[in-house]
Amino acid sequence: MDNLPARYLLNKTALEKDIPFFHGAVWGFEGRAMTIIPGKTACLNCIYRSATIPGEKFPVIGVTPAIIGCIQATEVIKYIVGLGELLTNRLLIYDGLGMTFTELKVKRDPECEHCGNLPSKEV
Repeated sequence: MDNLPARYLLNKTALEKDIPFFHGAVWGFEGRAMTIIPGKTACLNCIYRSATIPGEKFPVIGVTPAIIGCIQATEVIKYIVGLGELLTNRLLIYDGLGMTFTELKVKRDPECEHCGNLPSKEV
């Protein structure tokens, strides 16, 4: 998905179908990843509030999607086998230029248009 409206649709559909969503996004040398568990964690809309960048194309540097894709694949494997700590309620930000990873804690918004009406589940 190369645009935010499509990602919001995927986010909303995953929430409605009660399917985990392993989010990843890239912009140049920056990438972001997080795991969304319906009814348990913050969703994409909780973080970005339906922001859009009209008419702008997303530049992509080939190595960034590879790194974020590996993180997403790792999250899926951990979820399936039930091992490790998922990137739930945490947004992992990769900066390829500075070669750093930053983690931001995020909270589920009870007023969120996408997940605010879902019944809460134990994390």
